[in-house]
Amino acid sequence: MGCRQLENGSSSDESYRSDTETDADAGHETDLTDADTDADGDEGVTNRAWLLADQDHPPEYYLKQLEEFDDSEFTKEDYAAGSTLLLDRIEEQWCQYCTYIGIDPEKTYRIVSIKLLYSFFDWLLNQRRGKGGRKRRGTKLASSLGTYWKVYRLVYERATGGKIDPQMTRQMHKVLRKLAKKHGLSKKNREKPCMYVEDLAEVVQTNLVTTKKRYSHGRHRMQTGLFLQLGGITGNRPKALLELRYRHITVTLLRDPENGPHRLLLEFTFEFTKEYLGIKDANTFPIPEIIYDPSLVLSPHVFLLGLIFADRAFAASKLTSPDQLSRLDIPPGLNELRLPLRSSMDNIPVFRRSVKALSGWKISRDLPLPYSTLLPWMKKLGVITGFRQIARPYTLRYAAGKAFDESDSISDPLRNLIMQHADTRTFLKHYLSRHITADTQAIVRGLKPQHALMRAACRMSRSIDPRRPQDLTMEQSLSVNEHPRIRSLIQQRDRLKRRLKGKATQNPVYKELGREITNERQRQRHALLKDVQERWENEQPVRDIERQLSGLKFTEDVRTTLESSTDKTPEQKRLIEAVMTLPGTSLEDEVRRRNAAIDAVTDYCKVEEGGTYLTNHPRRSVRGVAPMAVKTEGDTQPVAASTALDEALDVAISSVYKEKRPKICFLCLGNQGLPVIKRVYSFTTPGDLSKHFRRKHLSNLKEDEQIECKLCGVSLAHREHLQNHAFRTHGTVS
Repeated sequence: MGCRQLENGSSSDESYRSDTETDADAGHETDLTDADTDADGDEGVTNRAWLLADQDHPPEYYLKQLEEFDDSEFTKEDYAAGSTLLLDRIEEQWCQYCTYIGIDPEKTYRIVSIKLLYSFFDWLLNQRRGKGGRKRRGTKLASSLGTYWKVYRLVYERATGGKIDPQMTRQMHKVLRKLAKKHGLSKKNREKPCMYVEDLAEVVQTNLVTTKKRYSHGRHRMQTGLFLQLGGITGNRPKALLELRYRHITVTLLRDPENGPHRLLLEFTFEFTKEYLGIKDANTFPIPEIIYDPSLVLSPHVFLLGLIFADRAFAASKLTSPDQLSRLDIPPGLNELRLPLRSSMDNIPVFRRSVKALSGWKISRDLPLPYSTLLPWMKKLGVITGFRQIARPYTLRYAAGKAFDESDSISDPLRNLIMQHADTRTFLKHYLSRHITADTQAIVRGLKPQHALMRAACRMSRSIDPRRPQDLTMEQSLSVNEHPRIRSLIQQRDRLKRRLKGKATQNPVYKELGREITNERQRQRHALLKDVQERWENEQPVRDIERQLSGLKFTEDVRTTLESSTDKTPEQKRLIEAVMTLPGTSLEDEVRRRNAAIDAVTDYCKVEEGGTYLTNHPRRSVRGVAPMAVKTEGDTQPVAASTALDEALDVAISSVYKEKRPKICFLCLGNQGLPVIKRVYSFTTPGDLSKHFRRKHLSNLKEDEQIECKLCGVSLAHREHLQNHAFRTHGTVS
C-alpha cells in the first residue's frame, strides 16, 4: 500500500525520514541505525515497520479489530442513564402499540405519519395498566404529553439515524393540543417554588426537632441536614450532591487576611454533574466558616465535621475531636494548614444508605444514598413544617439560582458556570420563576420598593400552618373500606378463602387479591387525604374570619413548638440544644459553641432511630430493681440507676438472664446505638419475642457478618451458634 502524499508533494514516509535525520544531525539520540536511515524503498519501510511493531500484539490483531469494530455505539447520541431509561420506555411502548394493532415496529419508522402518531399517543393516554398489571397513575398534564413527543423524536432519531420531517413536527403541535383537550389534560404547569434561606432554616430546624419523621439511623438525620445546607448554598443538582465522595472535600485552616482568628475553609468539588453531550468540568465551591454565626442550623461546617469525626476520616490519627481542632495553629510564615483526609476514604460517599444487619440498622460502608430515598424524606419534612407547596430537592436549586441572578457579586457568565448551563437561555426557560418577585407597583409609581415585604410574599414559609391536615384520622383511614371497589375485592377474596379452606394463603390468586386490596386502600387514602386538605384550605380561612367577627380572639399562638419535648430521646434533646444555641459573647464562647454542636452531631451519627415509637406505651413500663454489674465491651462496669430509663435498663438486663422465657430482646438490649426506650421494649408474650428475633435479626444476618452478643461480650461463630446462645443463655426460642 502506497504512502499518503503530503501537501508539498513529499510522502509521509519521506517526511518521517527527514525528521529523524534532522534529529540525528542535531545530536539527539534516536532508535534508528545508519542502515535504517539510509534505506530506501520497500526494504526501508519493512525495517521501520518492524521497529514500530507492538511488542504485545501482532499485525493480525489490529486487522481483526478493524474488521469486527462496531461503530454504532459511537455514532449514536450519548445520553445520561435517566434519559436513556426514558427513551427505552417510550420505545417499548411504541413496540407494544405496534404489536397491539398488528404492524411491524421497525417498518413503521419508515412510514411514520400524522395519523399514525395521533393513534399512538391516543393509545398511550388510554393505558391504565403497566408492567405486571399494576395500575398506572395516568397522565394529568398537557406538558407531560409534550415531553412524550420530544422523547419519541429522540427514539425515532436513535432508530433511523435521521430526524422527523420539520413540517410533521409543526403539525404535531395541533395534534397534541387536540389530544390534550380530548383527554382533559391540565394546561397548568407544575409549580416551581423557591426555598429561600428563611424557608431552608425552617426545614432544617424541623429535621432536627421532629419526631413525626424518624429515620432508620441517626446519621440519616444529619445527612439530610447537610444535603439541605449544601443544596441551598451551591445550587447543585441533587444527584451531584448525593455523589459527593470524601476525595471531593478539602478541609483547611486558613489565616484571616484581616488579622482575625483562623478560619476553617471547606472546599467541595462536584464532578458528577449532568453529562449531556460530554463530561462537564468540575466546579469547586470554597465555603469559609462564619464566626459568630447567627444560626448553626445553616452551618455546613458543624454537620460535615460531625460526619468526618464520626467516620474517623482525618489522616492525622490523633485528630479525633473538635476540641483538638480548635487548638491547631498555622506555621509561622504560612497562610494555611491543610487537614488532609485519609486516602482510604477517597471513594467513600458522604451521603450513604443504611442496611439491615443482625443487631438492627447500620450505615453502609460504600453504598450511596439514592435520590429515590431522599425525595420522600424531603417531601415529608415539608409537610411537617407546614408548607402548602411540595418541598422537593430542586426547590433548593431554584432558590440558589435566583439568588445568584439577583446578586451584584455574580455575573451572568459566573451564574451559568455555577449552574452548569451552556447559556442564559436555559436559566430563563427552566429556572427563572414565573412568580414576579419585584414590587412592580412601586417601580411604576416611582415609590421606594418594599423589598422585605415582597420577599415575605414570595417565600414558601408564608404558607406555614401547623393546623393543616398532614395525615388521616383513624376513622377517616378506616372509611376507605366502604369504597365499592375495595368491598368488591374483599368479597372476592372471602369467597376464594371459603372455597380453598385452609390452603388459601398458598394460592397465587388469593395473594394477588390481597396485594390489590392493599394497593387500592393506599390509593383511596391518598385521594381522601388530598380531598381533606383541599377542603381545609377553602374552609379554614372562613372559620377564622367568622370566629373573629363573632368577637372571639385567638387564645394562643398556633405556631408553637413542633413537638412535645417528651417525645424526644435524650440524644435528640442534646443535639437540638447544641445546634440551636445563640452566638457566644466572646471568641472562646463561640469556639465552645461550635465544638459542642460538632460533638452532638458526631454522637448522633451513632444512634439507631429504628422507626417511630411511643413513650407512653403501656408495655414499656418496667419495674425498677437495684443496679447490677453488666459487661460492656469486655469490661465489667456498674450501671447507674439515677433515672427511670436507667432503672428500666437494669430491670431489662436482669430479665434476659434470670427469666426462663423473657419478653425482651437481648440483641436490641445490647445495641447501644438504639435509644434506651427501644432497648428495653417488652413484648406481650415470649412468642412475640421469637417472631421479632426471627424477623428482625435472623432474617437480616449476612453470611460474612461478625456475630457477637454484646451483653455477654462473646463472639459467635455462625447462625446456629447464635440460636443456641439465645436459647441457653437468654431464653429466646427461635
